[in-house]
Amino acid sequence: QPVRGAVVKLEGNMNHAGMAPVFADAKEAEPGHYKAEMTFTMGGDWFVLVNATLADGRKITRKIDVRGVKR
Repeated sequence: QPVRGAVVKLEGNMNHAGMAPVFADAKEAEPGHYKAEMTFTMGGDWFVLVNATLADGRKITRKIDVRGVKR
């Protein structure tokens, strides 16, 4: 279900320690739908933490696995 008016921030991390994370801010492209561009700096397995603050102040965090990134 689309969620309007949220502030959405992304943090990409590799599954192994030692790499600097990458960050992006998602923008509301149309009501309740967000878009962002994130550049993974190395091939391998990553995960993205999606941190959203809803219009009413509630916070939501989700983890999305991104496996097998090719560089």
